[in-house]
Amino acid sequence: MKVKVLSSQQCEDENANNGDCFILDDGRELVLYDCGCEDYANYVINYMKEKGYEKVKIVLSHNDDDHFKGIPVLIENGKVSEITTVLLLKYVDELLEKIDDKRKNRESIKRQITDMYDNIKQLSGNNLQDAFVHTRITDEIEISGPGKDYILDAAAKGLDTTEGDTIDGETITNATSIHAKVKLGNKYILLTGDSSFESIMKENLDDFEIIQLAHHGKKEIAEKIFEELEDKPDEIYVISDNTGTSNGGSDKLDTKGYKVMNTKDNGMLSLDENSRNLNSSSKGTLNDILDL
Repeated sequence: MKVKVLSSQQCEDENANNGDCFILDDGRELVLYDCGCEDYANYVINYMKEKGYEKVKIVLSHNDDDHFKGIPVLIENGKVSEITTVLLLKYVDELLEKIDDKRKNRESIKRQITDMYDNIKQLSGNNLQDAFVHTRITDEIEISGPGKDYILDAAAKGLDTTEGDTIDGETITNATSIHAKVKLGNKYILLTGDSSFESIMKENLDDFEIIQLAHHGKKEIAEKIFEELEDKPDEIYVISDNTGTSNGGSDKLDTKGYKVMNTKDNGMLSLDENSRNLNSSSKGTLNDILDL
C-alpha cells in the first residue's frame, strides 16, 4: 500500500480552500478518500494514466465542498467506479422517529436532507454505495466509524429545527464524517475527515499507529487526541491543512514534542510500506519514525 496526501502547494491557487485528498494505492486497486479541488482531480487523472488505472473508487467523508469539489471532474472524465458515503435518504423513517417535532413528515425530511447534503445529492446515478452497508472498500481499506447510531442521532439533531445545527462542537456534516481504516504494511492509518473528537473516540485508537488529525488539524480536537494517546509517544499524526490564507485549522496548534507532518508546511506527503520514513515531496522529511 502507498498513500499520498495531496497538498495545495500543487494547486494553481494555493490561497484557495483546497481541502483534502488522500490517494490510497495497493497496486491492484486505487481509492480516494475525499477529493477537495479540481487540481487534485487532475493530478489523480495523471496518476491513473501513469500507473495504468482505468477506474478509481471514492470514499467521500462528508458533504462539504473542500472534500467534494474534485469528484465531479473525475466523473466527467469517466474515471469513477463507485462512491461510498452516507446516504441519509435511505433512513428517512428512522430519522423521523428520532425527531421530536410533529410538524415533520417523510417528504419534509427528504427535502431537508437534499438541501443539507446537496453535494451528495449531485452524485445520484454514479454507483453510490451506502457507508453503513458497504464497509469493505478493498482488502486493505474499510469504513470503520463513527457508527450508524452516532450519525443518525447527529443528523436527526440537524434536521430538527428546534435542536440547533451543531453537535460536539462541530457542524452536523463535519461531526459525522465517515472514517477509513487503511492497512499500511503491518500498521494501520485512521482517516477522519472533519470529524468531532467524540466521533473519533468511538474508534479503538490503540488499533492505529498513524492518525489524521481531523478538521485540518483543528487545535481543540488535536490536543484532546494528543492527551488521549499520551502513552503512545511513537504515534504519527498527519494534518491535511490546505485551507489557504484563511487561518488553517492547524495554525494555532502547537505540535512540539509530537510526530506531525502537515501539508501546509511540508507539501505532498507520502507513506510507503517499504520505507522507514514518512516523506514529504517538498519542504522536508520526518525520518526513521515508521518501522514498516
